[in-house]
Amino acid sequence: MTDPATSNLPPNGERAVLRVRGPVRPGHESVEGAIQLRSDLTARLDDLVAGLAGDADPGDIYVGWVAAAEVAACPARFRAGGADGWGFPGWSPPLAAAAVGRVALARHLDRHVVASQAAQGATPALPQPLQAVKAWMKEAREAPTSKVAEWVTDLSQQQDRAALAATAGLAARWVAGFVRVVGWPLPDDLRLVVDDPGSPSARRGERPWRPKLAARRVPVAVASKPDAVVGTVAPSGQFDLLFHRPTSSDDVTLAERADFEAAAWSLAVGLVPRAIVVTTGDTGEQLRFPVDPTVLTRGADLIAAVVEHRLRAAEPPTPDHDPWSDALPGSACRWCPTHDTCPPGTTHLTRPARWHNGLPVLTG
Repeated sequence: MTDPATSNLPPNGERAVLRVRGPVRPGHESVEGAIQLRSDLTARLDDLVAGLAGDADPGDIYVGWVAAAEVAACPARFRAGGADGWGFPGWSPPLAAAAVGRVALARHLDRHVVASQAAQGATPALPQPLQAVKAWMKEAREAPTSKVAEWVTDLSQQQDRAALAATAGLAARWVAGFVRVVGWPLPDDLRLVVDDPGSPSARRGERPWRPKLAARRVPVAVASKPDAVVGTVAPSGQFDLLFHRPTSSDDVTLAERADFEAAAWSLAVGLVPRAIVVTTGDTGEQLRFPVDPTVLTRGADLIAAVVEHRLRAAEPPTPDHDPWSDALPGSACRWCPTHDTCPPGTTHLTRPARWHNGLPVLTG
């Protein structure tokens, strides 16, 4: 059987998408672009918060890609989600797969690549995905040093073997797809982004950007969490952000994510990336989205939209207000927890000629 980590590996000469390329941009342009974005978005958020009712309390507003995607998909559903829908749902095998995969691959690099570099001419060992993940999980149970490691330790103490096996399998899939698309050995200027400290092969994730708003009663945090950084972040600003997905998705979602991540990282770090690179494990795609002022503007729009709808959700309803006026019916209505009370969603689910399980839905 062919190892998924070694099948269709691109040779070193075909990694151009992961190399910082194109005309060199002066480092000061990267800094100036981030400073301007911070200033413009802070003023925009101040205007939004200024219109908030005096007794409304939206709580802490955390803006990540998941929230931005939900607002873009259906603002009404996002507002109706409430605190349970806005907060982190807790670790699960699907959510932990990428975090476990990144730190497991970083640990493999720490052990084998650093050792191979000491021996001149030696080729670093290709990681066996499942073995690498299991080795890290064993180490994490002995001395957890991150939130996901603590979660894995709790599963082990509870003897939840099903969840451990699912996490290991999904994380191994992530590692195999990442190595397959990026190639082996990894580019010299690539650094995985992990929450686990002390890895010479990785870098710590950046802290969220917290704008200093005039209304300090509304804390806002904007975060970007790439899987890897390729290039030199500071002081040159010649770097790309890499996001790896085990499976592919539609092009519109990819472009929106590139917009959001470019703006969120620029806000958090104070440097604008050269490009956002999105890789896909199942198809081997490597999509590169160059970052320019238009991309940053669209990303800022996504961030502001999350804050706007969190503020709207905190305000008391008025008699003439229709909470479903901006609902965007679609395929997600079928699983939406509010579709029973959402007139546009109900109409979409019961419209004539709609098919359900292969049969047309009959409406009287």
